[in-house]
Amino acid sequence: MDNRMEDARSKKIVFVSSCLLNTNNKVKGLARYPGLCKEVFDTLHKYGLGVNQMHCPETLYLGIQRWWATKNLYDNVGFRSFCRKLAKEVVDYMEAYEQVGYETVAVLSCDGSPTCGVTITSWDENWGGSPVDLDYNAALVQGSGVYIEELRKEIEDRGVKAPTFYGLALDDETADLDRILSDYESFIKSVCEVE
Repeated sequence: MDNRMEDARSKKIVFVSSCLLNTNNKVKGLARYPGLCKEVFDTLHKYGLGVNQMHCPETLYLGIQRWWATKNLYDNVGFRSFCRKLAKEVVDYMEAYEQVGYETVAVLSCDGSPTCGVTITSWDENWGGSPVDLDYNAALVQGSGVYIEELRKEIEDRGVKAPTFYGLALDDETADLDRILSDYESFIKSVCEVE
């Protein structure tokens, strides 16, 4: 290969939930940062990773001023179809990167989210109907959000190499932020060391 064509790119990419780059997309009351989660991106920069921002399904589907919701409110045919459409676009990028030898090393998302939770989502059969003051932290349960489920299905259906999914527990108001960021950096370091 002509050496003039080589450059500094790492050929390693991370797909990131929209709200990590722009907390203005989060439902009111859950943003820990005024804009972006700087520490999250400082870590990605430290390890030489490229970033692709995924769309926020909740913002595009219901808007900025939506009510808080749990997964059971989003778990319907129409919303899943919408999420699958967004997932197809993300996997198009993953496939394009894979075809030229680049690696999608991770998908970063927000645990606790009804759509983007990786290992923690929310579910409460009492949510629905007229909005009332309900305890969001009490609704947190093990499992993935609707969008993450659809993204995983699309990756599997297309036969694209599956990246590691990681959820930052930023929606859990009881979780210690320093611990969240320390665990996250350990995760990023581990996926960068794998060849």
